[in-house]
Amino acid sequence: MRVIAWNVVLTVLILLVALAGHEAYLRWTIGPMQEGTLYEYTLKSKRYKLMKPNAHARSYGADVRTNDLGFRDVRASIPPKQPGEYRIIVIGDSITFGPGLEYSQLYTTLLEAALRGSHPEVRVINLSVEGYNIIEYEAVLEEVGLGLQPDMVLVGMFPVNDFDMTDYDTHRRLAAGGAVHVPWYLSLYVYRAYLHRVPELAGKALARVLPAKEVHGPDRGWQENTAALEKIAAIAHERKLLLGVLLLPHTKGFETQRKVYFAPVTAFCQAEQLNCFDLLADFQRLGLRDGGMVLNAIDPHPNQQYNRLIAAELVPYVSAMLPPATATPEPAPVKAPEPSVRPKPDVSASL
Repeated sequence: MRVIAWNVVLTVLILLVALAGHEAYLRWTIGPMQEGTLYEYTLKSKRYKLMKPNAHARSYGADVRTNDLGFRDVRASIPPKQPGEYRIIVIGDSITFGPGLEYSQLYTTLLEAALRGSHPEVRVINLSVEGYNIIEYEAVLEEVGLGLQPDMVLVGMFPVNDFDMTDYDTHRRLAAGGAVHVPWYLSLYVYRAYLHRVPELAGKALARVLPAKEVHGPDRGWQENTAALEKIAAIAHERKLLLGVLLLPHTKGFETQRKVYFAPVTAFCQAEQLNCFDLLADFQRLGLRDGGMVLNAIDPHPNQQYNRLIAAELVPYVSAMLPPATATPEPAPVKAPEPSVRPKPDVSASL
């Protein structure tokens, strides 16, 4: 028994040393997740969570700067709209915000550069914030976006969690002066890279054994976020703005996303006659490797390749929505394969 006990202790010690060594390796090769503080919480905004104006931080070594409105930018401020300028605002969450990427690598920046090759009057403004859902997108449009005099609004929807209320409720709690406990192990790189799968697998195993929980009434997250999307569509219609809804895929689990998250959103888009662009369908059609575009070993956010592909796919989609007076037959600088399904835009008003 004593020999067995010593073997167990030795095995545990070796495992701990290996984990500590790998933790050090990941931190050395990947770098700090975030240096500096970007966010503040307030009850003065329906968003509750805001980025600080004129702030500077670093995310995995990439520079993150905000303008005087508190949105990611390389400029100190957004200049007034010029005569003849065609302004597109993009509202989204971390997928559009781009943690770990330079501003020049974001799909919104790449999209503007590609469109301006044939439409020099186009400007694309990124109004995304990490952790937002559609309720907060709608608040961004009302509080900031409309004041920028846009001609087109693109909603960078992330169906995997844009109908979830967890982060939104946390933002409201922090804005009200509450505290949120973050488990210590979430700061471990080895946990984020590998060990997080242990509770996930355990949860799936328990779900197969335990009886399913009864659901009482409709899902609050789905109700409130679809209502916010309808409000965005109503605002766009009232202001005669073109509206496009981008269904942005996660970097992992393409087939699961298709069945669980994208299917109900696509059905909602069809029922509400929204101009939704399913980019997951294009990713699958292009044969992209599932999980091949993650930012790094501990963070599954999109990398630079993902943003390049999204920008390339959006060029024909957005070009088709531009008014005839500004569109030209010249090909876009970014060559992109035709999307598998191209929604027909309503250029008279919103969708």
